[in-house]
Amino acid sequence: MSTEPRHSENKEEEGLPGVSRGVGGAGRVSGLLTSGSAKDAKGTLFRLFKNLASFKWIFLAAILLTLVASLAQILIPRNIGRIINIFTDLLTKDFALDWTILGGIGLVLLVLYILNFFANYLANILMVRVTQKVIRSLRNQMQVKLNRLTLNYFDRSSAGDMVSLLSNDLDNVANTLQSGLTSSLSALVLLAGVVVMMISINPILAFLSMVVIPVSYLMVKFLVKKAKPLFQKNANLTGVFNGRIEEAYRGEDIVKHYNIGEELKEELAALNEELYDSEWKSSLVSFVTRPAGDLILNSNYVLLAIWGGRYVINGVLSLGGFQAFLQYTQMLRGPFNQVLGIFNTIMSALASAERVFEFLDAEEIIELGDDSLDAAAVRGEIEFDQVDFGYTDNLLFEGVDLKVRPGEQVAIVGRSGAGKTTLVNLLMRFYEIEGGTISIDGKDAKSYRTEELRKAYSMVLQDTWLFSGSIRDNIAYGADISSGEDLCDVDFIKIKEAAELARADTFIERLAEGYDTVLTEGASNISQGEVQLLTIARAMIKKAPIIILDEATSSVDTRTEVLIQHGMRELADNSTSFIIAHRLSTIQDADRIIVMDSGTIVEVGTHRELLEKNGYYAEMYSAGQF
Repeated sequence: MSTEPRHSENKEEEGLPGVSRGVGGAGRVSGLLTSGSAKDAKGTLFRLFKNLASFKWIFLAAILLTLVASLAQILIPRNIGRIINIFTDLLTKDFALDWTILGGIGLVLLVLYILNFFANYLANILMVRVTQKVIRSLRNQMQVKLNRLTLNYFDRSSAGDMVSLLSNDLDNVANTLQSGLTSSLSALVLLAGVVVMMISINPILAFLSMVVIPVSYLMVKFLVKKAKPLFQKNANLTGVFNGRIEEAYRGEDIVKHYNIGEELKEELAALNEELYDSEWKSSLVSFVTRPAGDLILNSNYVLLAIWGGRYVINGVLSLGGFQAFLQYTQMLRGPFNQVLGIFNTIMSALASAERVFEFLDAEEIIELGDDSLDAAAVRGEIEFDQVDFGYTDNLLFEGVDLKVRPGEQVAIVGRSGAGKTTLVNLLMRFYEIEGGTISIDGKDAKSYRTEELRKAYSMVLQDTWLFSGSIRDNIAYGADISSGEDLCDVDFIKIKEAAELARADTFIERLAEGYDTVLTEGASNISQGEVQLLTIARAMIKKAPIIILDEATSSVDTRTEVLIQHGMRELADNSTSFIIAHRLSTIQDADRIIVMDSGTIVEVGTHRELLEKNGYYAEMYSAGQF
């Protein structure tokens, strides 16, 4: 039985960096990105704002409300100072209390407090809305991207990294957009407004209070420089760690069978230790900003209190003005600490956003044609004409020629790494050929849009996969569904016919819920053989003119395989079929057998003809390889 993974034929020569053997033998790359600082923080920020452009009016409304709330907050201390001055004059200068002025100032304060509350409240609501819309847009872009990526991308990326991108990284970006933008804007407006108010009260005291700004700027710049690579490393390590956990969970039976639990535990412990080390260092760098900032501000506050008190005693500054100035000094601490406290979140979010955008910028399937395809009109004639292909600069296929007649059943055999799976992957345009042409019914396959071309094929792989949901839906997944329809619209009669053809109806009807039986994640509540029967039924309901079976019956017993072969013959009566198999019963019934070795077609013929040639096929047959 062949166990070759996708494009295993030349993976050894690729020399992909960072490839390690995962649980179960699958090659994985340890993370999508290398550790280090963000390559383009400004560009990443620009792209985030570009995604906000579609919701600019909601975003601008949130910004405007944030400005209103900040301005209201800035005006409050000055009006409190006016009230203090009124009572100071009452006590020290025997002035009469003017209730009209006092009531007017009190009303202004009430309006400012109410305005500050409601403007902040509405701004937060709008930012939550716009953030979720942006994240929904990014998720949709990533979903579309997943369908456009080349197979190479999935071959070199771990599932854990994908999960980390779609959950952790997007959540990180969402949290920063939701609170970080408005908080940063509010902090900047408050800083500017407070400085203006302080200058209007006393320029000398304002100058003394602003001595902290360049000191703080230099400190923040230093800490940002230290923190950026740490947060980038955190994002990468999280992806790697998630990948290892996912592999360990899905390969639990392999882990137990080969007693590699301790080895895996040590590997995860080492990764966990590395993640812990990176996390505490980044947290230390970010959280040390708060006490450092407090030390600078408190020292400055003491200096201002002494100097300002002297001004009040000498009559240079009123008591109300001094109180307002001190309150502004305290207000200066709020946005100052906010800026220092939020930069770690922003750096982390930029690292996450950069990973998301690198995913969105990954190489896609290149659409070379724009033609549509009528699957019902496809006869199924396939021709390889001088096809060159390689996973690296070293070609695996070089000048391959092959012509398959309509309705012909072709078996492909060869040792692992010979190029069997690659041959059928090229038919589906999972990989692009380097030279030559692959034509379908005499027309270059590249002239069709990829999704149109694949309408002509039904494919069943050795590596089976079913989705969480009912058996009925999993079979219906292969049906041709028109725009606006969903799985529920697929005729149940067609579903049942496909199941009967695949010989899956017997075990389905034994289940308590029958076709409505809900499969758990990974279809763990049915056997592997039953899973494979359902994947075959899923392919059969499509009734495609060209069928590809890559070890499709490897997980079923011999008796069931015979039954499936009868069904496959019925299905293949008017279809061209490519079958990769090692079982003699499957091979000898084929119209032709293609024998491959190192990317080259070395022999072609029927089972009897190839045995009579006494060549490569006969050697494999004698060695008991099928």
